[in-house]
Amino acid sequence: MHRLAPLVLACLLGMPFAAHAASLTLYSRLDYAPAVARAFTAKTGIAVRVRRPPPTGLADRIEREGAHPRWALAWFAGTPNAVALDARGLLARHLPVPAGLSPRAAALIPADGSAIPTGLELGGVVLMSKSAPFTPPLHWHGLLAPARRGLTGMADPTTDDAAWGGLASLLATEGWPDGRRFVTALGGAGLHIYATTADTVAALRSGAIQLALVRSAVAFHVASRIDPSLEAVVPAPAVLMPSLIVMPRHMTPALRRGAAAFIAFACSPAGQRAALASDDMDSAFWPVNATVPPPPGLPDLAALAPRDPAAVAANPLPAIAWFAREMVGPGL
Repeated sequence: MHRLAPLVLACLLGMPFAAHAASLTLYSRLDYAPAVARAFTAKTGIAVRVRRPPPTGLADRIEREGAHPRWALAWFAGTPNAVALDARGLLARHLPVPAGLSPRAAALIPADGSAIPTGLELGGVVLMSKSAPFTPPLHWHGLLAPARRGLTGMADPTTDDAAWGGLASLLATEGWPDGRRFVTALGGAGLHIYATTADTVAALRSGAIQLALVRSAVAFHVASRIDPSLEAVVPAPAVLMPSLIVMPRHMTPALRRGAAAFIAFACSPAGQRAALASDDMDSAFWPVNATVPPPPGLPDLAALAPRDPAAVAANPLPAIAWFAREMVGPGL
């Protein structure tokens, strides 16, 4: 009996919290999520199971689980999923703000505190061949120039959760809803719309298109690591697009503490470096922690003067619904 005393005392002091924090389930399609989860477990002892739903299945899965979530964290590239789930009352609000966030990142936290930014990208940049027979577009309207008409492709934000940033960039010159005029004109000029970002990049590399509108992390990774014959170009205006992490509204206190610890770690220098070191399709981002430098090869974010995505469209969902209805059409 006396041999049990140290174990009982340890339990009372909370020492086994890491092992007992009921392992966390993380829903995410971000490529670096497993690397950050492993680093977090190594530091805290809290196990993290990473689940990778299909490209358009993440928000649907969370909505089906409703008030009985099987997840403790969800991590998105871009804002639409977080906006949609928050509107349905499924997200915890007023999350603790991690220490060390840069002012630019902190400004992207929603007013109700329902999501925390963990990395910064540009919503859309152009990936193109260095030997293309035309100059890179300096402005999004340059995609309509005669030499570039019919050569641009992008992913459909209704079938690729992370593709909203591309549409936001096209809307940026006039904002929503006025920016519909330019997007409609681009469609009339032969815009190619693909199901996913991967399909868009494949179309570029096969020669089906010559200008791929993709997230900056994808563009800079492909150009620097996969195909050096390509270059990433940033037309004006640039639009900032954060990756966001959220927690469910309904969860036990133990899970809530563990999830909050994960968010703090993901935004810490150690968590940011773990994501950057994974060197994958999502890892070419600007860190949200003010003490962590961006990876080499990224342009100076301040010099690009990117626009806040909320200034383009306070709610991305109507813009995505319009794109599905008017640009893609029923049954396509």
